[in-house]
Amino acid sequence: MRIATVGKGGSGKTTVVGTLTRILAESGIKVLAIDGDPNPNLALTLGIDRDATSRIRSIPTNIMTLKKDAEGNVLKLADGTSRLEMTISQDTLIDQFAAQAPENIKLVIIGAPPEGSAGSGCMCASHRAVRGLITEMTDYGEHTITDMEAGLEHLKRGTARNVDMMLIVAEPYYRSLEAASRVWSLAAELKIPLVYVVANKVRNAADQQAIEEYCEKHGMPILGTVPNEEQFMEAERKALSPIDYAPNCAGTNAIRDMAKKITEMKAPIPA
Repeated sequence: MRIATVGKGGSGKTTVVGTLTRILAESGIKVLAIDGDPNPNLALTLGIDRDATSRIRSIPTNIMTLKKDAEGNVLKLADGTSRLEMTISQDTLIDQFAAQAPENIKLVIIGAPPEGSAGSGCMCASHRAVRGLITEMTDYGEHTITDMEAGLEHLKRGTARNVDMMLIVAEPYYRSLEAASRVWSLAAELKIPLVYVVANKVRNAADQQAIEEYCEKHGMPILGTVPNEEQFMEAERKALSPIDYAPNCAGTNAIRDMAKKITEMKAPIPA
């Protein structure tokens, strides 16, 4: 299953995706985590310590190139987008760039801009690289889980076009829910087969009702609800993985329930 997690900045997206990844890997299956955010923070959330995190090499954006035929023409997919191929083998990519996280998780970082790139222009190459990597690394493990850039840019560029499932992390207030509905619309345009909302930082019944009413009105199914977990915030302050700091708190258990639902689903068969 290829899963992308998206959300407005500050929604708690990385906490959800890191914890979800750890839980999905608990049974010993191989999982590839991709940090596609220009401000990468997934490593600590997965449980990689600070020193090891600082040594992780970000994959260069030229890892993906346009695929061409024998005459040099760029090949296209059925939806009109360019076909991409990796410039190195899958094994080389894992050996040179992947960091070992707890359980059976490998982490690669591809969204971070290189040093000295300030003022250099758009992140087009990065978006293309993330899109290609999601596709090319599909068969690495049981799941490929990507922490996408906050906002809508990656969706407008089709970065998440090739995923099976998109999880939209939303908080129980209007601006966050409005952002979630925009993501929902773009995901529908990209024909992503499985799209769900994750209600996050829910403090009380009123918060829960607000999210449920909004999502019902806009036809957006909710995969699960994560409470406003104080122990997650404490883990953040201590630069620790939430699941290592509080493996049995209400927030972790809520994400565990969502992981169970995901494992019971089957990835859609490509058209």
